[in-house]
Amino acid sequence: MPADSTCPPKKVLLANLREQAQERGLLKPDVDVSPDHVFSLVRDMDYQRASSREPQATISEWRGTCSGKHYLLKALFEEMDYQVKVVMCPHWFTQENTGGFPDNLKVLLTKGPVPDVHTFLRVNAGGSWIQMDATWPLWAEPLGLTVNHRFQPGMDMELACEPAECFEVPAGEDPQRFKETLIKSFCGPNSSTRERFIQEMSNWLAQYRPVNDR
Repeated sequence: MPADSTCPPKKVLLANLREQAQERGLLKPDVDVSPDHVFSLVRDMDYQRASSREPQATISEWRGTCSGKHYLLKALFEEMDYQVKVVMCPHWFTQENTGGFPDNLKVLLTKGPVPDVHTFLRVNAGGSWIQMDATWPLWAEPLGLTVNHRFQPGMDMELACEPAECFEVPAGEDPQRFKETLIKSFCGPNSSTRERFIQEMSNWLAQYRPVNDR
């Protein structure tokens, strides 16, 4: 009897993540992909915008900023039967919290803080909700960025920013649309400066990416 074509195959993204990681020499064929492996693989993807924020694009291009990485992580952890919520938090890049950033980024802060809206996750792990943040790759830690080393149920991760306020994306609502609404209201006329700041930050981080990840 043929399979029901209306039933989507399960764990497709996990299989694709494993395949890409093996092709890139980041995962041995005989290793089981644990939740911690999944977190670490996504965390260490390049901090660069992919062609879209769709999870499959993030995997195939092996890159993403906070939105793309966390939309992917949400889908992956849901395939592993975790409950996951997307959270948005407005924040500012300031001279005080970007001390290790290069001069071209600091120049953008001379006229005042640069507003942004950060994305992270809340995951029900081990019977309690924890915050998960995979924004910065492990190799960016020497640059002074907040890097989380592993996923541990019951243990909150540090956020990649200092949030002014946090908003859970309502169930059933498109998270990117929700984020764009927040950006419009929070960043306002500084939206173009935010875009430039994120692009130059991505260019800066790319200079420190390990050679075998290029």
